[in-house]
Amino acid sequence: MDLTLYGDDSKGLIKLDPRTKMLMVLSSGVLSFFSYNDVPLFVFCTVLCTLLALCGKPLTALKGYLAFAVALYLRFCISSRASAAPFLEIISQVLITVLLYCLPVVLSFILLTGTTRISQFISAFQAMHLPMKVIIPVAVFFRFIPTVQEEWTGIRKAMAFRGISVGLGSIFRHPMRTVEYVLVPMLFSSISVMEELASAALARGMDMDVKRSSYQSVRLGPADYIAGGIILAVTIYVMSSGW
Repeated sequence: MDLTLYGDDSKGLIKLDPRTKMLMVLSSGVLSFFSYNDVPLFVFCTVLCTLLALCGKPLTALKGYLAFAVALYLRFCISSRASAAPFLEIISQVLITVLLYCLPVVLSFILLTGTTRISQFISAFQAMHLPMKVIIPVAVFFRFIPTVQEEWTGIRKAMAFRGISVGLGSIFRHPMRTVEYVLVPMLFSSISVMEELASAALARGMDMDVKRSSYQSVRLGPADYIAGGIILAVTIYVMSSGW
C-alpha cells in the first residue's frame, strides 16, 4: 500500500493548515469563474506551484507549472497565426482555455488532498465547530479518492496479466469491452470501499456527538497567514477589477 496516496507532508519545508488549503480550493474556483485574463491565472498558479513544492510535492508542482506554461504558449501560437482551418483553431482554443482555467482548481485540490492526512482534516473541521454529520461524509470522501485510485491500479495490473489493454486508445476502440472489464469492477469495488470506510468511521466512534481528541496539532501559523493573504489579495483583485 502506497501511504503517500493518503496525504503526506512529512517531506515538506512548511506545513499549511487544512483550512488554508480549503481556502485555496475555494479561491481557485472563484478565480477560474470570474477571471478573463492570463495575468491573475499566472500569479495564482505560480503561488500554488510554489506552495505545492514547499509542502513536499516538488515534482507535481513542476509538472503543473510546465503544463500551464505549455498551454499558454500553445494558445499564443494559435491566436497569433492565421489558420487554414478556422474550425480546428476554435476547437483548439476552447480546449486550451478550459485546461488553463481548470488547472488552478486541480492544483489546489492536489495540494489539499495530497498533503493532508485524514486526521488533520477531522481536527480542522472540529476546530471550525462543524457537526459530525458534516465531518463524516467529507472525511470519507477524501479517504475514498486515493482508495479508488489504488483499486484502479490493481484493476489495470489484473487486466495486463490477462493481456487486456486499458489505455486511452483501447477505450475508444473497444468501449463495450472497457465497460465490461474496467467500469463494472470499479463500480463493485467502489461500493465495497464505501461500505468499509463508513464502517471504519463508525467503529472509531465518529458518530458520537462529543469532541474527539487527536494526535494532530492543527493551528494557523505564519506560513498560513502569508499564503492565505496572497491568495485572498489575488482573489479580491480579480473580483474588484472584473478581470
